[in-house]
Amino acid sequence: MSELESEAEETPRYYIDTSWFEENNLSFGDIVQGRMCEICRGRLNEEVEDRQPTFDRKSGRMSFEVRRVTYGSNPLRVIKECCSRKKNFIQPDMSTLEAIFRIYLANGNQPMPLGHVREQLQEWCPGGGCQWLLLTDEQMERVISRDAYYGIRPHQIPVAA
Repeated sequence: MSELESEAEETPRYYIDTSWFEENNLSFGDIVQGRMCEICRGRLNEEVEDRQPTFDRKSGRMSFEVRRVTYGSNPLRVIKECCSRKKNFIQPDMSTLEAIFRIYLANGNQPMPLGHVREQLQEWCPGGGCQWLLLTDEQMERVISRDAYYGIRPHQIPVAA
């Protein structure tokens, strides 16, 4: 294993633990929908067609099935594909945890190291002056460890037995 691969494995990754919301009697879906842009929130009860990949065991191929679903039933996808592309999705005056939470939403909740989160935050504050840009990874980690609202937790990779 190269030194770079070893370092990547040791760097903690974080994500939004959706089970944390259930454990705290909160609705992850409602909280995420609250971060949707105005246009998407206006479409929440609309019925739309959604292409879902399906695996055909007989042919061994992937195909797509069209299903009718309620718009926003997958709020992470809506935010990733639409809302996070709007210029005001993350604003300079947002709290550090809110900005970090939105970075994870914009990335479909993929586990990421804090250095990667910081790089993306810098893109949202090109002129500087954002409070969260002054934090080191260690300081961001301390802020996240005190989180009592966003469910941002270290990502644990299951160990094979």
